[in-house]
Formats: sequence, C-alpha cells, structure tokens
Amino acid sequence: MKRFLPGLRTEILLSLTVLLVTAMVLTSFVVSRIWERDLLRYKAADGKALIQKIQSAVDALSADSTVPLDVVKTQLEQFAAENVPAEIFDPLVIQAKDGALWVGDRASRQALGVPDFIFSKVLRMKKGAFHVSREKNLLLVSAPVFAKDHPIAVVQAPVRIDGVLQGLRRSQHLIGFYIGLNVLVLLVFGTFLLSRIVIRPIKRLVKTAEDFENTNGPYSFRKPTEHNEMGQLTMSLNSMLKRLAENRHEMETQIQSLEKANMELKEARDEVLRSEKLSCLGRLSAGVAHEVGNPLGSILGYTGLLMAHVKEDPEALDYLQRIESEISRINTIVRELLDYSRSSPGNPSPVDINALILEAVTLFSHQRLIGNVRLETQLAQDVGRAWVDADQLKQVLINLLFNACDALDGTGQITIYTTRQPRPLTPGVKRPPHECIEITVSDTGAGIPVSDQEQIFDPFFTTKPPGKGTGLGLAISRRLVESFDGHLEVDSREGKGSAFTIRLNPWKPNHDTQRSDHRSERDSA
Repeated sequence: MKRFLPGLRTEILLSLTVLLVTAMVLTSFVVSRIWERDLLRYKAADGKALIQKIQSAVDALSADSTVPLDVVKTQLEQFAAENVPAEIFDPLVIQAKDGALWVGDRASRQALGVPDFIFSKVLRMKKGAFHVSREKNLLLVSAPVFAKDHPIAVVQAPVRIDGVLQGLRRSQHLIGFYIGLNVLVLLVFGTFLLSRIVIRPIKRLVKTAEDFENTNGPYSFRKPTEHNEMGQLTMSLNSMLKRLAENRHEMETQIQSLEKANMELKEARDEVLRSEKLSCLGRLSAGVAHEVGNPLGSILGYTGLLMAHVKEDPEALDYLQRIESEISRINTIVRELLDYSRSSPGNPSPVDINALILEAVTLFSHQRLIGNVRLETQLAQDVGRAWVDADQLKQVLINLLFNACDALDGTGQITIYTTRQPRPLTPGVKRPPHECIEITVSDTGAGIPVSDQEQIFDPFFTTKPPGKGTGLGLAISRRLVESFDGHLEVDSREGKGSAFTIRLNPWKPNHDTQRSDHRSERDSA
C-alpha cells in the first residue's frame, strides 16, 4: 500500500489552517468568557438589589427599638411573598444565624445545591458571595442581614440565568459557524494563491532540472517570468545548468579516462592475485610496482585535471587534494615494496603519535567496507612524539584497521588506544628498560586461532578467502615498525577478538643517542 506523502502546498495550507483555527478558537473562548462574566455581573445586580430591599426592611423595623426576631421573621416572610418576582428568582431562602430557616424550607435549600460552607463563610466574613450552578441554571447571591450592625441571618437569592446561558450557547454556535466559513475561504483562496505564486514556479524549476538530466545534446533554458525570489532562483538554476552543460563533455572524457585507469588497476591487481607465491619477494615487489605504478600515474594526472576545473568549489578541491596526497602515499608504498628484502632508512622525523592516528582514522572512516563497524579512539594526552617515518607508520595503522574491519565482517567495534608504558624487560639486559609509546588496535571479531598466531607475520601467509589478501600486509607492517626500532605483536583469543600492539621509542632532543643505546641493548640480547 502506497503511503500518502503531503506536498508543499498541502503542508503550508494545513499549517496556516491550524494556526488560524487555533487563534480563532482562543479568541472566541476569551470573548465568551468576558461576555459570560459581564452578563453574570448584570444578573448579580438583581440579586444584590433584592437583598438591599430586605436589609432596608430590617433596618426600618429596628430603627427605634429592639424588635423580637419573630417579628423580623414574620416581616421577612411577608416581604418574600410579595416582593420576589418569580420570573427572575427561584424561591428565596433566608436562614437565621442559629441555622433556623425563616423563609423557605429544607427541600428548597437542598434544591439549590449550595455547599454548607458558604453559609458559615458569609456570616464569618460579613460580606456577600456568589455561586454559579450551571446544572440548575442559577446564580446564587448570598449576603448577611444586619440588625444594629450585627448579622442575624443570611439571605440566599437564586437568580435565574437560563436565558444568559442560552444566549451564550447561541453565540458560541455562531462563532463556530464563522470559524468554519473562514477556514473554507482560506482553503479555497489559499490553494489558488499558493498554486499561482509558489507551486507552479517550483514545478517549472523541477521540470527544467529533469529535462536537463534527460537531455544529452544542447539544452534550451527557460527565461524567468517572475520578478521576485522565484525569478532569482530560476536565473541561478539556469546559470548552474549552463556551467554543467559546458563541462559535461569534458567531464565525460575524464570519467572515461578514469574508468580506463581503474580497469588497468583492476587487471594489475588480478594478475598479482593470480600469481604463484614467489620464492623471491623482490621479484614480486618489482612486478607489483610495474603494474600499479602506471595506473597511479594516470590517476594523479586526472586528479590534477579535475583540480583545475573545481577551483571555485572549496569542498571538491579539498577532496581532490586528499586523493592526490593519498595516491602519492600509495606510490611511495609501492616503491618501498622493492626494498622489502633489504633495510630502508625511510625519512624519520619527530611525529605526534595522536595526531597521526587521528589522520589515519579520518582517512579510514570514509571507506565503504566499514558498514556498521564503530570506530573509537582512546588517546592518552601525554603520549608525546616518536622518531618515525609518518607515511610508513600511517601505512601500518591503515593496514591494521583494514584487517580488523575484515575480521568483524561488517559489524562490531574497533578501538585504538595510546599510552606511555615502560618497555618490557629484554632478556639478558640488566639495565632498566626504556619508556615506550604503545599503540593498540583491538577489535571484537572472532579472533585468530592459536595455530596461526605464529605465522601471521610470515610473507604470503593469509587466512582470508582467495582474492581478498596476499599475505603481505602484516609482514610489511612488522618490517616497517622494526625499522623504527619498534616492535609489533599480537594478543588474540578465539571468540573474543584480537589486539595488535605497536611499541615505539619516544622522541627526545637526544633521540640519536637513544636509538644507539636501544640498538646496543638489542644486539647484546
């Protein structure tokens, strides 16, 4: 079942409708509450006027002398029977201070549904109170009756408000009708205006881009018909498509050249993988250098051409510069394969180990084979520098990361640790060991069988399927690490993963002397 995806016009209309309805509902609610308050105040004035008449009658009785309460009660009963209009009020209730009912009965009082605390509150506070009963459509006005400034009873005048509530309901229905009418008008005219001002120009731009994508020959660009931001967007799109059209042929030629170079590189790799294990590693290295060197030169040339055409795009230029740098490093590695069987001094210098690891991780993180593998670094801050060749050490780290990724088969975690530890004691050497920098690359893969751990550093030994490895990676890595007076070892447990540790001498200003001392220790061992 195809899922409904609202378009831009629908989203804008829905958003405007929700905002408008919300604003109208809130406004209507506030207006209704204000109307209700004013009308209830008007109705409360009727109750206050009635209570004022009752108070005036009591004042007239007690003006000259003290009048017995029975006389007051009789007078109030007569007043309630003659002066309370039934069309405005429900039966009046007057309750004495001691709780006795002077006017009305218990049934009338209970029918009002007024809480008992209102009676005591009015007597205690000596002022009136209001209570609305929407179920009975009544506004109960309660106030004390005074005789000689002392409260003697509480008058509860139930004012009918059914007409007020009915009027409010009619007003609310009318407001709801106008809200619906406004929403309908918004939808009709909003749809028309959005289609004319926004949706149609956007569809024209989409059609222009689609036509350009499906056109291989010359393309006729549309002229902007709007004089607003849409017109500017159309002009910008035309300029971009014009530049793309001008560069399309040149880019196609370069892509064909790159495809040809990639095909040559693939053929060279297949030839290396199909070759038998040679007894002389020098001959194999020479073959690899011969077959890979030419495609690398082609790639470098095409990279230079691409860089000349993307000078105005800093991001693309940065990617191409990285490609050129890494291809040059690959070219250096291929040349060093020729010297694998003999010692090579390289180009050592003081290298910040943590910074080099971060560069290697950044480069490796863009590889497609990572999949769902999590790559984590835990780098100690005080590791310092080591006297190594930066490109060669980066090659070793990249190779270890590739091996760890292959062991995880697309899922798991790779962690790179750095720390500064005392170098393990060398057998036969009595002097204390030097401090060393440790770089550990660990994974959570299946681990290496114990029977294979002693052979993994041998040339051409590999546990990978045919076509996925030549068995030279770890052998070259150990040789490069040893050229720095370092050491590469493995700690692996089947089912728990593997950890490859590189130990290097930290660099100090007198590093040449340190290297000589270390060689002396190794020779004496």
